Order: sequence, then C-alpha cells, then structure tokens
Amino acid sequence: MIAAADIFNARILIVDDQAFNVSVLERILHNAGYTAVASTTNPLEVGALQRKHRYDLILLDIQMPGLDGFQVMARLQKTAADDYPPVLVITAAPEHKLRALQSGAKDFITHPFELIEVLTRVHNMLEARLLARLIEDHRDDNPALSNVIQRNIRKIIQVRLKTVREQGIQGRLANGITGFSGSMTFFYVHIVWFCGWIVVNTGHAGIAPFDPFPYGLLTMVVSLEAIFLTTFVLISQNLSGKETERLTDLGLHTALITEHELTRVLQMLRAIQSTIGITNDADSNLADADLEMETRPEDVLAEIARLQRREEHVAHHGRGLR
Repeated sequence: MIAAADIFNARILIVDDQAFNVSVLERILHNAGYTAVASTTNPLEVGALQRKHRYDLILLDIQMPGLDGFQVMARLQKTAADDYPPVLVITAAPEHKLRALQSGAKDFITHPFELIEVLTRVHNMLEARLLARLIEDHRDDNPALSNVIQRNIRKIIQVRLKTVREQGIQGRLANGITGFSGSMTFFYVHIVWFCGWIVVNTGHAGIAPFDPFPYGLLTMVVSLEAIFLTTFVLISQNLSGKETERLTDLGLHTALITEHELTRVLQMLRAIQSTIGITNDADSNLADADLEMETRPEDVLAEIARLQRREEHVAHHGRGLR
C-alpha cells in the first residue's frame, strides 16, 4: 500500500504552451497538497527535464506549436525507455484521445478542467506508478527472508541515510576527512610526501634544500596536521556517539516493550492454566520461576550495581589476605 505522503510528494511535470493552463493546474495540485509540481511551456525541454528529475507523472498538452504532444511522447520513449513516466494528456478534442492512448499515454483529462476529474486521475496514476516502482525495487528481495525482516532492514537503512542527510556540512566534512585519514590512500600519500621531502632537502633532487635535517618545518607541519586530524576524529566520534545512543535507546525501548508483552502473555497463560486446572510439573523449574513479574529497568540497574560492589569487595578482600 502506497502512503498518502508518498503520493503527495511525487514529482509532477506540467507541459502546456498556454501559461494560463499551467497556472490553473499548478493551483489545483498545490491546493490539493502536492508538493513537487514543476512546469514548462516549452515542449523541447521535456526530455532533458525527465532525464534530470525522473518525474513520476507528466501532464502533457497535445496541441502545442513546434512540437505537439504526440511527438513529445515519441521522444520520451526513445530517451527514457527504461524509465518511461506515465503521461496524462490534456486535450479537448475527442479524436485525439484514442491516438494519445496508442502513442503511450495512460489516461487523459479534458479541457476545460474539472477539479474532481483532474485530482482523481492524477491520484490514481501516481498510486499505480509508485506501486509499480515499489514492486520493481523489491523484485530481487530474498524470498527466504520474511517480509518483517526485509521491512526492518529497509527501515534501518532509511534511518541511517536520514541521519547522514541531517548532519550538515560540518558533520559531513568531519566524517569525510576522518574516513580519508583512515584509508590506505592517506598512508600512501604521506609515504610519497615524506620521501619526496627528504630527497629534496638532502640535495639529491638538484633543488636547494629549504628544510634541512632535522626537518623542523616538516615536524611542525606534521604536528599541526595531527592536531587537526585528531579534532576531526573527535567530531566524528561525537556524531557517531549520538547516533549510537539513539540506537541504544531504541533497542532498550524495544526490549522493554517485548518484556512487557511477554509478561502479559505469561499472565494470560497462567490464568488459562488455573481455569483449566493444569498444574506445573514439580520437577521443572517452572514451579518456582517468577516469570510473571514484570522486570523494571531501575531494579536491574540496582542489582548490577550491588553485584559489582560485592565482586569488588571480594577482590579487595582476597588481595588483603595475600
């Protein structure tokens, strides 16, 4: 099922040589909630615009000077054959409708425009387009994995990509420099740099030395570089730490929800067991297990701290005996 937000965020291109018609359609779509509506009055630009923006729907006028709608669709089929967008033609001539459908159009709207017709046909076309794209995107999914696992994997990837997009220029710069400084390319560049520096300043390259032994300038440059690289690494670690903290909070929250639900299930099973009259086997651990008690995070933390203090006391006491 395609979400309504995905439909309203789909990319739409209006192609009509009449600026008034373009304005009317833009107003209709914007008022309905569509957020990515573009337009052009020059049919010659459609091919380039489609290659650049990959529109999900094109509203195309048929009768235009220079290049009519049929010619535009023919060009699109040649230049965008692998990703041919659905075309909704705009026409007031009944004789054009059949030819438009035969030329590659998926549907049509009549002129003058009717609000309900425009919005209904645009919505249906976009829903079909996005659904087809979703099916194509997941055509190679591993059938051995359940849909839940695939959905969770995709959601985690989307969250990570969203985090990268929200980092800003400074965060991306710090991560980029940190990533490069930890690569073998960085190592090879410095090997070449240091060897070249030493060769030049020992006079073997036929150039007057500018930083003779003990290479004080080189030492200063390398020290400054180390300071800046350390700063960038710390910035990247801070960003990574925040993301790790978010994921840890998410994992803890999920674990608490799971524990809560399991506790409720066990209480339900105990109630069913009591109603039916089933007793636990005396030799099993279930007889003494307090599984129906809900575990609170603060109790677990307190128990960890208590056991840690006890172990530290035992270790300290053992050293005293020795």
